Amino acid sequence: MPEEKTPEQMKAERLQQRADRLSAEAQRRSEHAFGMYGRFAGGQPLLPGHHSYRSARRAKDRADAASDRAIDSYKAAQKAEQEAKWAKAKADARSEIADAIATRSRPWEPSDFQVGDIVTVRVFETSSSTYRVKRVNKKTLTLDGGGGGWDDPKREYDRVLSRTRDGHTITNPADGDAA
Repeated sequence: MPEEKTPEQMKAERLQQRADRLSAEAQRRSEHAFGMYGRFAGGQPLLPGHHSYRSARRAKDRADAASDRAIDSYKAAQKAEQEAKWAKAKADARSEIADAIATRSRPWEPSDFQVGDIVTVRVFETSSSTYRVKRVNKKTLTLDGGGGGWDDPKREYDRVLSRTRDGHTITNPADGDAA
C-alpha cells in the first residue's frame, strides 16, 4: 500500500513542479530571445541614418526586452527551486522527528537522565542538536551550551529525541528501563 503523504510533503512536491515549470519557461524564453538576435549574428552594427536603422533598432530593443524577460524567468525559477528544496528538507525533518516521537512507548521523565548523559533534542521544528546534560530538573533538562554557563539552554522532556549513556543510545524511554 502506498505511503500516505503529509501536507508538507505534498507542498514540497507542488513547489518542485512549479520550479520545473518555471525552469522550462526560462529555457523557452532564452531560446526565443537568442533567436531574435539572429539578425545581428554577423556582427553588423546599427547604422544611424541608414534606411534599415529604425527597424533594426526596434528588433534589437525587442530582443533586449525578450532577454530581460528570460533573465527574470531564470531568476524566478532559481528562487522556486530553492523554495522547493527548503520545503522538502523541512518536510523530511518533520517526518523524521514525528517518526521518532511516534515510536515511543512512554514519554521521557527526569528519572531517565543523569548528569553527563548525551542527549539529542529538537531545537526548532525541523532541526536538532546534541548536548551534554548539565542538570536534571523537574520539568526540563539544563544542557551544557559550552559557554561556561551563560548560554546553557533548557529543554523540556518532550523535545528529547535520544539519550546516550556509556556508548548506548536509546530513542524510546522504555528501553532504558531494562538497562
